[in-house]
Amino acid sequence: MIQARDLGADGHVQIETAVRLRSLPSTVRGGLLRATDILLQPRGTRFPVAMFDAPADLSAVAAAPLWVLHADPTRVVPEFLLAVLMSATAQAMLRQAAVGTYVPQVPRQAIETLPIELPDLDSQIRLAELGRLERRERELTDRLHEARGRLFDLAVMEAAKKARKRANASGPEPARDGALTPVGPLFNDA
Repeated sequence: MIQARDLGADGHVQIETAVRLRSLPSTVRGGLLRATDILLQPRGTRFPVAMFDAPADLSAVAAAPLWVLHADPTRVVPEFLLAVLMSATAQAMLRQAAVGTYVPQVPRQAIETLPIELPDLDSQIRLAELGRLERRERELTDRLHEARGRLFDLAVMEAAKKARKRANASGPEPARDGALTPVGPLFNDA
């Protein structure tokens, strides 16, 4: 069963985190998910979107309140629809359409009337690839930012460790560049 938490930021359903059921519910609203179905979480302050691209032998259903969007492949490339729905413009339009104060929800009509310009299929394929590359770039940038933050934290801890060692030594000790080690509350254990 695919839930909102299984919609990955990369635009793919995270199958490995999905809840496994012994048997599917007897009444499945909307039926089983098909490859290239687009799932949208319509509740909250952000509206994650992901494509179901699991193996064909995997039977899965979408949990409420996820919406399942079936793209007509003769008119819309599913990856293009995914990229459009993940775009900042579409997300802003969904936020504007959301109603409710405690847990905002996008009404179904807002999705059905969302204006999406459809270029020819070849252009949709190229734009979908551009969207995929943009998401990958964002992921890598986020990872780089996190790594830099960890590196800074390690540098601060290492500098503090060296300062404690110098403060515990007898008298000020020249630093590597020949300058005296600073003294004061920031460089002592106390």
